[in-house]
Amino acid sequence: MSRKNDHIRTLMSPRARLIWGIILVLIGIAILTGAGTIAFREHSEHSEQEQGVLHGEAKDWREIAGKMFGLLAATLVLLQFALSAKLKSLDRVFGIHRTLLAHRTLGIFAAVLASLHPMFLFAPEDKSLGAIRLAIWPELLGVLLLIGLWVAVFMGLWRVFLGIRYQVWYRFHRVGMFGAVVLVAVHLLSVTDSLRHGWPLYALIVVLVIYGVLFVWTQVIKPLLLKKRRYSVTEVTPAGKDTYTVELTPDNGEVFAYSPGQFAFVTFHSRALPTERHPWTISSTPTRPKSLIFTIKCSGDFTALIGRLTPGDKAAIEAPYGLFTYLAYDGDLNRELIMIAGGVGVTPMLSMLRYLVDTNDGRKLTLIWSNRTQADILCPQELEEMESKLTNLTIHHVLSEQRDFKGKTGRLNADMLKELLEGCSRRAAVFVCGPPPMMDAVCRDLKIIGFSGRHVHTERFSY
Repeated sequence: MSRKNDHIRTLMSPRARLIWGIILVLIGIAILTGAGTIAFREHSEHSEQEQGVLHGEAKDWREIAGKMFGLLAATLVLLQFALSAKLKSLDRVFGIHRTLLAHRTLGIFAAVLASLHPMFLFAPEDKSLGAIRLAIWPELLGVLLLIGLWVAVFMGLWRVFLGIRYQVWYRFHRVGMFGAVVLVAVHLLSVTDSLRHGWPLYALIVVLVIYGVLFVWTQVIKPLLLKKRRYSVTEVTPAGKDTYTVELTPDNGEVFAYSPGQFAFVTFHSRALPTERHPWTISSTPTRPKSLIFTIKCSGDFTALIGRLTPGDKAAIEAPYGLFTYLAYDGDLNRELIMIAGGVGVTPMLSMLRYLVDTNDGRKLTLIWSNRTQADILCPQELEEMESKLTNLTIHHVLSEQRDFKGKTGRLNADMLKELLEGCSRRAAVFVCGPPPMMDAVCRDLKIIGFSGRHVHTERFSY
């Protein structure tokens, strides 16, 4: 395959993603099922040894349920790291936004199961912890883990409300969860005999080894490798109101392969900015492999400093990620594309449009771009050039706060979308990116006017 087509290798076909998705989900279910059966295994062994099989089967079901809830919660905690480690293998199948959503959802579920564990385990009248003493340290460790798990869930859900910076929270969260996994293993080995021998012990060892390898890879080896593949800032230019275009070139060789619309995790090494890792869409196109371009809006404490980058500053880039590209879904080279953007959410569309221009694509294209004012429109001259080169491209600008604009004004709604998309196929592939409330509203309105949800694709960086 030629260099110009290498970017296609970063993607799986829809069929391959479906097959691998089913396989991975079934593996997860099998792991959870295996963990749940350990409680019944231990109960059966104790029953046979102490009271006979028949009497053991009648033993309090709440004790069995309590042990099962605890084992399931522990297993989910062990699986959490794989979901949050931003593994490219999982991203290619599900997309990072889905794995992070699963991470958050299963984290809450693990906390609920961990809470049910002591409630059911100590429900029988003859079960109690008694007075606090050193001899019951495994149980006290379990209480500490339960509190810590709920603190992690609460901080994850309410971090923004509490005003905690993401980078600070992320570091404590990673270290805390690593410690939690170690303590979970100690707790399990201390309170149950079933994990000390047979297949449960081997399974626990395998899971802990995999966890350790993933942790070392993501936290130690990968950062070292990224330091060897440095990029240099070559140009920083204003692209619009409070928005900058940052161009980077690799210190050695060409840019990595990526598909138009994908994103990267970027860490700038500059005296002007803190050393923080952030996800940004690659707004350049793989058909121009000499450099990478990121279009970044000054919308926070960190991004407000982007304009202070200077040529020569270094960057570490981990990429590519994401499935927000028509190449991930497009089996028909002539299939119509509709792109709906809000503000700087246009960056993946810019990447795709630049790619379509360079490949002389002749399909029907529609871009609907909502901004506050004309000053917020990025690269207006380039967009005009795109319309002249792509004769089937139609661009609709919608301004929400500039009433003297000659085009559409106000917020996007079902009626406006119906008018702007009149004549567009309801089977077109639709890509929506922008502020989360805007995306939710647009996706809802698209269904109202006849678009199928399975043809609408979104990109989210937070939940």
